Amino acid sequence: MRYHSVSSGRQKDYLVHPQRLAFAQGDFYLLAHVPEYGDTRTFAVSRIVSVSLEKQTFTPRDEPSGEVFGNSLGVHTGPTAPVEIQFAPEVTPYVQARVWHPSQRLTEGPEGLTLAMDVCHDWALRSWILSWGPLATVVAPEDLARQIRDELHAASTQYSTRLAEPPSPSRPRKSP
Repeated sequence: MRYHSVSSGRQKDYLVHPQRLAFAQGDFYLLAHVPEYGDTRTFAVSRIVSVSLEKQTFTPRDEPSGEVFGNSLGVHTGPTAPVEIQFAPEVTPYVQARVWHPSQRLTEGPEGLTLAMDVCHDWALRSWILSWGPLATVVAPEDLARQIRDELHAASTQYSTRLAEPPSPSRPRKSP
């Protein structure tokens, strides 16, 4: 299979042993064992450039049943780890209205709502937290809180450099 990798910006040939096809976040994904890596990898079907059938056969690996990307808020796989996020009171109804992940636990307090869950600490989680802007704060783990702080700082620096005027004293938006 010839595949265009967005992360490396190039096309690469893979020998793959297809395991499962999954639909998530508006696209199809091929989960396939890659003998070269001795691991199962996820490929966006839309980035597969070409495929050829080999004469070689393989025995499908035993893959866990259930949700393909169950450990992630996105299209990722990986081990889970605990995370706690505190939400401002004005968005509590929005957070409570959805099941963000099957492992979520909600606790209301005077400071707002705390959402705890066990998920993969990946790009999808960081992107989701950042999407709440100033209305969400990572309480734990500390290294994830630092990553979010650093990404917010980089974004702020990027805009401060581009826009010469100081930030306006606007109130945070009421809903996401």
